[in-house]
Amino acid sequence: QGRPIKNRTETAHPAVHPLPNMARGVFGLALVAFGLLSLNRYWSAVDFVGQVTPRPRAEKVVRCAGDKALKDRWNSVGKTGKLTDAMRLVAAAKVRSAQTGVEKARPFSDELLSMIKGLVKKLKGTGLEADLPMLRVPEKVTNIGILMITGQRGLCGPYNAFVIKKVQARILDLNAQGLTPKLFVVGRKGIQALTTRLQADKYTYNYTEEFWPMPDTIKAKDSTAIAETLENYFLSGEVDKIEIAYSRFINLINNEPTIRTLLPLSPTGMEDPEDETFKLTTEGGKLKVEKEKVKAAKAKEIEADVIFDQPPQVLLNSMLPLYLNSQLLSLLFDAQASELSSRMSAMKAATDNAKELQKKLLLLYNKKRQAAITAEICEISAAANAIEAADKKGAAGPGLGVMDNENSVAEDFMKELDSGDVPETPVSYDQFGPATRQELPSA
Repeated sequence: QGRPIKNRTETAHPAVHPLPNMARGVFGLALVAFGLLSLNRYWSAVDFVGQVTPRPRAEKVVRCAGDKALKDRWNSVGKTGKLTDAMRLVAAAKVRSAQTGVEKARPFSDELLSMIKGLVKKLKGTGLEADLPMLRVPEKVTNIGILMITGQRGLCGPYNAFVIKKVQARILDLNAQGLTPKLFVVGRKGIQALTTRLQADKYTYNYTEEFWPMPDTIKAKDSTAIAETLENYFLSGEVDKIEIAYSRFINLINNEPTIRTLLPLSPTGMEDPEDETFKLTTEGGKLKVEKEKVKAAKAKEIEADVIFDQPPQVLLNSMLPLYLNSQLLSLLFDAQASELSSRMSAMKAATDNAKELQKKLLLLYNKKRQAAITAEICEISAAANAIEAADKKGAAGPGLGVMDNENSVAEDFMKELDSGDVPETPVSYDQFGPATRQELPSA
């Protein structure tokens, strides 16, 4: 009770910071982990009796008589064949997706075309082309645009080359008429052709810098972006006519590069006379294409007492861009089906060539292996015959002396080789003179 109370500040312990303690703990764990890794490496190198496990050494002698380089080439060709066959199957699956896209887009396109034909029929003879610029045909065509649809990548046979050749012929034809076309490109291979096949010194054209990649999965937004750009060029008067160069799908082994007019639209025959739909099926385990001719859409009958909320010209001006978009979407699907079918054919040919080359390499490998085995057997047989003949004639050389053994003879032989005492040509045993070693007397 009588002790003085010390000041709290004097008796308080210094503050303990938790951060150094955590750092020590982490450092300790790191040391433990390093020690365990070192022990693991040591235990993996030492077997259960304490001896170090020998490392596998590289073989310097070929075990078999075959050619290793030829065997590696055979394996490489086989792997390439499997890869090309897988690419063929992937292309077949994508053809089915293109077929599904065409089937889904067909009803909307038919219904829209039917309505457009009905309105055009009702307004026939009223100066329709004057109010609908997308149907207006100029008196003289001075500016032509060409939309070139190519693939995004190669390995599809002559697909891209055929489309580019078609564009080359069309550009030369227009240049002969004194016209310089404007070029629009879809697909990376078309851009590459501008600096190779379509060089400016031979062909005269204007590249509009309008480029769209060819999508793997075609959607409506892809065709919409292309259609809006082409429509703006046409309505602004920069081009009087727009043509499209693409490859029309015929079957799995054949497609035809085609050029057709995209703008202006025809007010009477808007549908393609060669319009067809395709369906990929299987028959007997093989892919087959069934084609069906598409009937022309009939004009929708519009009653005479129908009252339009807006003038028919306004309705048509809003429908025609949709129809252009649907037409372009259908052409993109057609071009993609042609590209995929060409890739299927090219990969099928590559797979067949790989199998044929593999057979030839295997035959060559077996021939070389058999020749090497035969040579080894001949060498072994010849050596055995030589030893047997020497034993019969007793010409195997003198026997060893009393103090000689295999080690001493080998040592003396190496000394003679180093000193150069061994003659280059063999000599008979009698020419050595008196024997330098004590030999056993003959019994």
